[in-house]
Amino acid sequence: MNQNKKVLQFVLLSTGCLLAMSLFVYINKINAPILQNVSIISDVVKPNDSSKTIAQTPALDTLIKDTTAVKLPNIDSSNKSFQHFTTANRLTNFNADTSQIVADAFIKKLIALKKNKKGKIRIAYLGDSMIEGDLVSQTLRKLLQAYFGGSGVGFVPITSPVAGFRTTVKHTFSVKWHESNFRNKISITPLYLSGKTFFAGGYNWMDAEDKTYTYKSTPLKKYLLTGYKPGSGQIAVNAIFNSLKPNQPFNRFLIDSSYKSNLKLEVSDATFPLYGLSFETNDGVIVDNFSFRGAGGFEFNNIDSSFLKLIANTQPYDLIIMQYGVNVLNHPNNTNFNWYYKAMLTAITKLKRCFSGTDFLLISAADKSFKYTNGTHTAIGMDSLIATQERIAFDGGMAFFNTYNSMGGYNSMVSWANGKPQLAAKDYTHLNAKGAEILGTGIYNSIMFEVSKAERR
Repeated sequence: MNQNKKVLQFVLLSTGCLLAMSLFVYINKINAPILQNVSIISDVVKPNDSSKTIAQTPALDTLIKDTTAVKLPNIDSSNKSFQHFTTANRLTNFNADTSQIVADAFIKKLIALKKNKKGKIRIAYLGDSMIEGDLVSQTLRKLLQAYFGGSGVGFVPITSPVAGFRTTVKHTFSVKWHESNFRNKISITPLYLSGKTFFAGGYNWMDAEDKTYTYKSTPLKKYLLTGYKPGSGQIAVNAIFNSLKPNQPFNRFLIDSSYKSNLKLEVSDATFPLYGLSFETNDGVIVDNFSFRGAGGFEFNNIDSSFLKLIANTQPYDLIIMQYGVNVLNHPNNTNFNWYYKAMLTAITKLKRCFSGTDFLLISAADKSFKYTNGTHTAIGMDSLIATQERIAFDGGMAFFNTYNSMGGYNSMVSWANGKPQLAAKDYTHLNAKGAEILGTGIYNSIMFEVSKAERR
């Protein structure tokens, strides 16, 4: 038989089998992700129930099951419309009286810092790959420090997969560090807000230079953040030996105070848990970037509350920003995010309970596009995701910033990725450095709008 004919018969037979299986799964409404993922009609039929099409990893399943430990607020916002709170580049606390100050306590602290030029305001910027490499947060830090004072890049992890990409820190390190994290927890030591803990596998080192340190009239302090270790922890700082007493689950050691912007840390103690360094001046605004690639935000459900409270007492935060959502919208046909509402609200409730004196701000997902039969355009579930995040912010009692509308709404990611200048990657999911700068400036402007309202009072 002609070989070309055999190939044609094989292709037709395979296609026929796939089509038959796809129709069988669709008609019988079979909830089996392994079958749905090979469906060849998923782009031309409406899913039976999009809440059943979410292909969750085992890690996600485990995290979602753990959300019962925290009692959710007794609020029902399922039928509430937030359409009048969608102004671009503005914060909202969902109050009809827009003259009220959003994140009031944080805004008052900013005004006091500007007036007195003394004191420190610390911001934790938690997020996924959208803020990896200090994107977005570096712009917010730069603008806030320029207006309110302060210098220093804040938190720097021991190692980073994007060290070569990040411009605010020159960051190099040896290759034998061991990492415990949200996805692969190899130690009983609690994970830090970064979702990571580091251990030396024999002799290891890291070298970090703060490229943002410009306020040279005051020393730049470098703190080492560690976990608990019985006895003492042995390190070398700029080739000088130090013996530390890490007697708490979270410790903050001042290891250098000078006008130098760089520091080299050397460690051989394989049992000494390390979280990272913090570069900061005595006064002003400090913005810590805590990015974890692939995160949804609800991973904090798995961090012990007593450990979180210790962080809050040892290193208080005045504002915690949470920017998530891109990894939740992981399928072109996802439209139901009820599972995410519960998991995320539980995490926020837990964090708010542990950081009781802190204001919280939820940054919504940016626009995200998929390829459909009628072209590449905004995901059909984007409106549902944004509405879910609005509910999370409202029920969680936190401020909200609508990134989707601030970008321009429907198909804005396509415009940003294909425009000149290009503002986003061609994966139609992530902003590039220029786009992240625009978003960071928008968040800064939204904060300054609240500062202006408060000052007019």
